[in-house]
Amino acid sequence: CPEHGNSRKCQFDGCDKCAQGSTPFCIKHGGGRRCKHEGCTKAARDMFFCAGHGGGRRCAIADCSKGAVGSSTFCTAHGGGRRCLAPGCPKSAQSGTDHCVRHGGGRKCKEPECTRLSRSKTDLCAMHMALKGHTGGSGTKRGHEG
Repeated sequence: CPEHGNSRKCQFDGCDKCAQGSTPFCIKHGGGRRCKHEGCTKAARDMFFCAGHGGGRRCAIADCSKGAVGSSTFCTAHGGGRRCLAPGCPKSAQSGTDHCVRHGGGRKCKEPECTRLSRSKTDLCAMHMALKGHTGGSGTKRGHEG
């Protein structure tokens, strides 16, 4: 990470990211400050909390409590972050790609010849997760029960 002014690399085997704070690990591998919300192990976006628990900058739209994305002052729902490059599309680009899901963006399933999107934090689509016996999370959509 010399390009970021930090010569310390994460000590996790195979990781080449920067070590954070006084820890020997990057954020992904447990380095840096952690969210103070009980039971949460995510990285803190400010001194105390992760974005999901109110940490970091908030969207500039009145009554919106979502986190601002990137260098913008808005959440993705209100135009913050990277936008899809398809002409006229107002949606946000997904998973490090230049497009929204409708225009081909997002992480793809790693199974050969599968064109579906991968789910959760896996490299597999829902069908291949089920075939391989992976649960992929809680089984409910965000904000929905049963």
